[in-house]
Amino acid sequence: MAAANPITEEELEEAFQDDPEFALGLLHEEFRHQIGRYIKSKLWGIPTEMRAQEMTDVYQETMLDMVKVIQSPDFDGRKPLRIVYDIARKRAIDALRRWKFRPKQDVDDALQQIAKELSGAKIGLEWKLLDKVVWAEFRRALIETMCTALTPKQLIVARCFVDNFEDFGERETYAPLARIVSDITGEVENVVTIKKLWQEAKKRLVKELTRRGFNFLETEE
Repeated sequence: MAAANPITEEELEEAFQDDPEFALGLLHEEFRHQIGRYIKSKLWGIPTEMRAQEMTDVYQETMLDMVKVIQSPDFDGRKPLRIVYDIARKRAIDALRRWKFRPKQDVDDALQQIAKELSGAKIGLEWKLLDKVVWAEFRRALIETMCTALTPKQLIVARCFVDNFEDFGERETYAPLARIVSDITGEVENVVTIKKLWQEAKKRLVKELTRRGFNFLETEE
């Protein structure tokens, strides 16, 4: 059971410096839900019915890697959460690759491309003036909305678009996108169907994100 007064990151760091093995148990007791949320944020795109098991596997792999880290002679206990998140990110990438996704190390450029896709022609001053705080909120809301507002198939298509948008040409998007989705689903995906799924997904995303207050996504009729 977690303590009534949760420990701070600073206290966790002190614990890792004093007694790494004890601190590892403390990390699990006090921060497992926080780490789990981080892992979940990285695994979007994996079918919902399988994501929970993948989250469990990634968490277990992360903790096993932490055991190896604290046993290293040069381990000094500083910034333990940063170490955990770095390990969890790498293990999440491994999980996505097992599903044949091609996860990006940094998705900001890809998410900006999706934002431009969603906003259509209306991509002017409102977008350029977004500050870092608003962009961070939009980034989080976009991923959350993809996971909650899209169907499982639409979510796979969205993830594939994010991970591969740089490979698409101005007039050649849906054929390569269909091939990539086919690798993941194990089925031959029809180009017309993939195009329809992405267009429907964009409408859902715009509707939900606009409801959340991101009005710069509204397109002009």
